[in-house]
Amino acid sequence: MECAPPSAYRSAPLTSHHGTCKLSRICKLRVNHPQSSMPRERAVSEVKEPHLISLKVLRLSRPSLAEQHVIPLDNLAEQTPELHFASQQSHAYPSHPADNPFILSPLLTFPPAFGSVFIGECFSCCLSANNEVNSVMKDVRVSAEMQTPSQTLNLELDGDQTTDLDPGASVQKIVNYDLKEEGNHVLAVTVTYTEPKKHASGEDDTVPSRVRTFRKLYQFVAQHCILVRTKTGPLPDGNAILEAQLENMSEGPVFLESVKVGVKGGWKTTSMNWDMEEEDSNDIPLLRSRDVMQVAFLLTRSLDVGATEEKKDEGTEVDKNAIGQLLLGWRSSCGDRGILRTGKLALAV
Repeated sequence: MECAPPSAYRSAPLTSHHGTCKLSRICKLRVNHPQSSMPRERAVSEVKEPHLISLKVLRLSRPSLAEQHVIPLDNLAEQTPELHFASQQSHAYPSHPADNPFILSPLLTFPPAFGSVFIGECFSCCLSANNEVNSVMKDVRVSAEMQTPSQTLNLELDGDQTTDLDPGASVQKIVNYDLKEEGNHVLAVTVTYTEPKKHASGEDDTVPSRVRTFRKLYQFVAQHCILVRTKTGPLPDGNAILEAQLENMSEGPVFLESVKVGVKGGWKTTSMNWDMEEEDSNDIPLLRSRDVMQVAFLLTRSLDVGATEEKKDEGTEVDKNAIGQLLLGWRSSCGDRGILRTGKLALAV
């Protein structure tokens, strides 16, 4: 199927839905990188003196395969010890087979920077509050909220709400948030604790304990991983066709696990894509950076219109031109999962 020019399509409004996201990587949220989303940290506190508890916010993500740039061996190198030693050192690890110059090695590596954050993925962080003094900190509590371009949400944290921290101890909380909007996001983390009583210097009186609070803000930008442009049109027999262009906006490849249409009542859908013959086909399309793929679906009127008639009888207004939503699922090269759904699509009249 030939791709129509992008100008023939319109960008669909996007929302997202995400399932469980397994994590195996910890990366500092505050690392700066010139080509990635740039999280910025700001501290808000009611007291200017140093706090007795420190806060670290770490992003959780999957590792990637380490790259190696092997120096090839030839007959001259085998006769020269220096070149032979240099070729061995160019491998990812000493016991790596010398006859395997493939750029990817079996070793896993941590991303060197914060990386990009995409709509449709699960943004996860580890919040760590650490006791930096030799006294027990009472009633330590960590809370978090996410400020999106349209709203502010309180985030649920696992475990007990308050705890006591011994000297050198820490409390860690995991935050998971499904990104649904494009633009600036702010993760606000608040730490509240009770200072122990202190003896005043040169006096027998003690300074009573007090409750202290500080707050830190971490800003990042959510971007599109897959940009969706849709086009709908009626067919002469009363059916319709839905076309969509999917463009990979990320810097790495993604695998399209599924592209489906969640149809409204009165419509049935037939895929005209790679899964047309076998629904469980293992031939999963690969989209490299800036690649564009076109998909199409045939929409037919359902003969079973009982549900539609029932809604009409109940007084619910039914839009005959409403088709449904386009549902996408993908994975990155290291398995990070994303699920995205467009806004409501309608048949162009």
